[in-house]
Amino acid sequence: MKVLYSVEEIQLWRNQISNLKIGFVPTMGALHKGHLELVNACKAKSDISVVSIFVNPTQFNDQNDLKNTPLH
Repeated sequence: MKVLYSVEEIQLWRNQISNLKIGFVPTMGALHKGHLELVNACKAKSDISVVSIFVNPTQFNDQNDLKNTPLH
């Protein structure tokens, strides 16, 4: 597993694997069995699988929901 923290790290890594098919599974965290099924499907169809965990504050209509979402 490789953990990338910046756009620059992602770009450098992407250049190193430019000939491979990359699958992407975006999440907002709180990983569960459904996420694992998506990752397994991604792995079956790709050379490399990328999973992101990103909570986008603009997706919440109610700011209380955002406040109650674990971010760490």
